[in-house]
Amino acid sequence: MSHIKLLPLLVSLSCLSLYCKKESEEDKLPPATTVGAQTIGCLMNGHAWPSKEDKEDIDFLGSGYAKGIFELDCAVLYPGTSSRRTGVYIRVKYKIFGPGYYVIPFDGGISDAFKALYRNVSYDSYFTNGGYAILNITRLDTINHYMAGTFEYNVYAFTKTDMVKVTKGRFDYKYN
Repeated sequence: MSHIKLLPLLVSLSCLSLYCKKESEEDKLPPATTVGAQTIGCLMNGHAWPSKEDKEDIDFLGSGYAKGIFELDCAVLYPGTSSRRTGVYIRVKYKIFGPGYYVIPFDGGISDAFKALYRNVSYDSYFTNGGYAILNITRLDTINHYMAGTFEYNVYAFTKTDMVKVTKGRFDYKYN
């Protein structure tokens, strides 16, 4: 008889635990939109970037698209300076011409660049021969100046022993 009285309590506790889900790192990223929301986010080695504290300080610097050059240059700057604290940088020349799924190989050259500044270390596709980046451009409107999509890549530091994994990246930007 006492087991029957405990059953509703156990069912209630089980239902409550379903609603108490802890926020994951991916939940901290902005939604994937295409409306010029001025947002960017990704996971760097599994941690949300920019952090919750840095979201208001994100700067899109020289981001935009012109004459076949796609550039997404975003950073959190040290207050009152132009020095980067953390950031991602993507530049692709003459390979992106509209919305679509692009795989960009790292060939050791400097015409295309994928970088990350994470925990005071600079990571660069220049040091990542044989790697590649995946860009899924969901909006590239050269008339109204919108660019949106997703990205991911892994890049090494100068030592070629330390790597950062940039995953679940997404951006939505209205450029000048």
